[in-house]
Amino acid sequence: MEWHYNVAGCFRSPGDDLELAEYAADAGFDGIWIGDHFVPWLDNRPYTHHVLPWLGSLAERVPDVTIGTCVSCPTIRYEPPVLAQALATIDNAYPGRLEFGAGTGEALNEARFYDDDWPDWGTLAGMLIESLDLMETLWDSNEYVSHEGTHYQYDDMKLYTKPRSNIPLHWAAWGPQSATCAGRYAGNLITAGDADLIEETLKPAFDAGMSEREGDDAGGGTISVQLSAHVGDPAALVDELRSKGEYTPHEELGTADPREIQTIARDHLSDVSDAELRELNNVTDDATELIPTIERLHAAGVDRVILVSKVGDPRRTIDAIANDVMPRIG
Repeated sequence: MEWHYNVAGCFRSPGDDLELAEYAADAGFDGIWIGDHFVPWLDNRPYTHHVLPWLGSLAERVPDVTIGTCVSCPTIRYEPPVLAQALATIDNAYPGRLEFGAGTGEALNEARFYDDDWPDWGTLAGMLIESLDLMETLWDSNEYVSHEGTHYQYDDMKLYTKPRSNIPLHWAAWGPQSATCAGRYAGNLITAGDADLIEETLKPAFDAGMSEREGDDAGGGTISVQLSAHVGDPAALVDELRSKGEYTPHEELGTADPREIQTIARDHLSDVSDAELRELNNVTDDATELIPTIERLHAAGVDRVILVSKVGDPRRTIDAIANDVMPRIG
C-alpha cells in the first residue's frame, strides 16, 4: 500500500500548500497531489491555485516523491496540445516523478469556457479519450503531426521539449463506464468511492478495461482512492465542518456556481447529525480507528491511499497517519 497526500489547492495559499507538501513528504508519504479547479467546489474555500506553476515549484522544493493532479480536465479549459507541452516540460526537468490524473470534468470548472449547453457524460468521455490520445501522440512523435478528430482539429504540431519518461495516466471514476474507460484508455484509476463500490463495481469494470489494452500496456494498473480523514478533537472538527458548510453534493455536477453549491451543502448539512458528519469525514482522536477502513480498501483492490484533510490541523493528521497507521498496513 502506498500513501500519498493531496493538498487540494483550495484551503491554503500556494506557499502554505508547498510547506504542507514538504511536511507530508518528510513524514513518509510517497506522493503529493493537488486538485485542479478554476473555482472551488464550495464558496467558503478561499483559494484555487493554477496547478502547472505550483507543480513546478513543488518538484523543485520537494525531491523524490511522485507529484500529480487529482484531477485535471484536459478537454475544455486547457487546449490538449498546450497542456501536453506543459506536462512534458515538467517531466523533462524532473523525469519519472509526474503522474497525470484526468477526469471528464464538471460544469463548475469548465462551463465558463464552453460555448454550448453543458454536454452529457458520453460526449465528455469522448472528448477525454481523444484528448489523452492526442497528448500521448505528441509526447511520442518526433515528427510533425496533424489531428482531425471528432472534437479537436490541429494542423502540423510537434513538441520539441519531450517528456523524458512515460507519464502515467489516471482516470477518475465513480461508475462502471468510467472505470472501464480508466482501464482501457489510461491504465490507472482514481476514485473517492468506498470499499464496497470499488470491490463490487469499479474494480471489475477497471479490470475489464485493462484486458482490452495491448502489448506492454496490458495488465497491471493501480487503483488509488482519495480518503478524507481528520485527527483531532472530534467535537471541534465536526463544528468546523458544519460552520464552513463542508459537504460536496456530487449530485450537483451540472452546477457551475460555487455559491449555489455552498447553499445546497448548507441545506444538506442541516439534516446530517454530528455522528453522521464524523463518519462521513473519518473524524477521530485516535488514528488507529481508521485501520479497519484502510484494510478494507486494500482488500477491495486499492493500491494507493491519497489522504486529504478539509479542516483542523492537517499536520496533526499527517503525523498520526505516519506514526500510527502506516506501520500497521502492509
